[in-house]
Amino acid sequence: MRKNIMFYLLIGLLGSSCNTAPELSLRVSNPLDLNRSDAIILLTRDEISQWMDIPENQLPVLTDQQGAIIPCQADDVNGDGRWDELFALSSTEAKASGNMVLKFVLPADYPEFPPRTNLHLGDAKNSYKELKQAQRLKGVSYHNYDGVTSAAYQMEGVAWENDLVGFRNYMDQRNGMDIFGKTTSGMVLDRVGIAGEPSYHEPAEWGMDVLKVGTSLGAGGIAYLFNDSLYRVGDLGSGTYELIFEGPLRSRFELNFSDWKVEEQVLKVSHQIEITAGRRYYQSLVTYSGSEVRLALVPGIVNMKSDSLHVLKLNEDFSALYTLDHQAEDGSLLAMALMVPSSRLLMTGESKEEGEGITQTYYAVLESSPGEPVPYRFYSFWEHEDPKWRSAEEIENYLKDEADKWTHPLDFSNQQ
Repeated sequence: MRKNIMFYLLIGLLGSSCNTAPELSLRVSNPLDLNRSDAIILLTRDEISQWMDIPENQLPVLTDQQGAIIPCQADDVNGDGRWDELFALSSTEAKASGNMVLKFVLPADYPEFPPRTNLHLGDAKNSYKELKQAQRLKGVSYHNYDGVTSAAYQMEGVAWENDLVGFRNYMDQRNGMDIFGKTTSGMVLDRVGIAGEPSYHEPAEWGMDVLKVGTSLGAGGIAYLFNDSLYRVGDLGSGTYELIFEGPLRSRFELNFSDWKVEEQVLKVSHQIEITAGRRYYQSLVTYSGSEVRLALVPGIVNMKSDSLHVLKLNEDFSALYTLDHQAEDGSLLAMALMVPSSRLLMTGESKEEGEGITQTYYAVLESSPGEPVPYRFYSFWEHEDPKWRSAEEIENYLKDEADKWTHPLDFSNQQ
């Protein structure tokens, strides 16, 4: 009898130890008097390690107080094979607070969520196999790209999307940015731009390419201002694409430019791009190095079919430049916006209309210095995605709310 008692006691202790995986109760608060759909929750490994011991070979997840999993992902942002950030999306009401539980699970047990973001760079010479790394085409510019870049890469380069909008980058020395207007929440760009399929320049059940870029900076493409002249990033030297991580809620990649010349300066530029579910923007982080000379970063908006630039101070931290006109390729209304830190905004400007170099572009001039990352966001609002984007008032109110959310992220505190 005593042996049986000891046996069951041992089983109970083992069962208890199996259920004592580290957990942490967190208080999450919305500081804004504003309802937030898909509010961003971001916790770094360093932050979590200050609250608890992090188990090896396990990944963090979030649950509500009832134990229901909150959509989340654990991302390796520096490529060392170990997760660095826990990212999640959760809706919250204005000024609301609530508790969440941070837990750890084995990688094989990590929950799966429907994909709401997607990156795709297809190798057009190898059955559109997806590439995680690639070289930018050298010697291919506005004068000779026709048929060349599309023969190398599906959609002429890397494409990224979420459940609301899509974008792409030309993987040659044009380094242009383009917009895919979407009328579906599904991830579609893996199958767009394949030989024999309908052109993405024509309306389809998922949407279409809505922007003509020409020799402008397009949808948030970048240049630098030096000695009162604009220099397009990537028009000289070499460049690469590298996938950093891809997940159901957010995805990130990096465009690197080496041996890029600005007069006598030979520079490197890193352009990290991230897209998050439920947003109408992609977010950029741009850094240059290789010289101590100060250059100003210049992100732009094509103005080929718009003659009015609106500049707004959104809150104490951010400003916006936007256009609204019948500038989509099908003649519909399309608004485009840059959101930039007001502390960095030196001026706004407009390029020349024609000739060599950058043309037909409204732009922001942002203070920058060597080795210092500069953030900005590029937004797209297409009336076929939502009819309310026909209204400038709706767009401005949306941008003001977005600026407040960027300024005031959710607050976290350890409840243990």
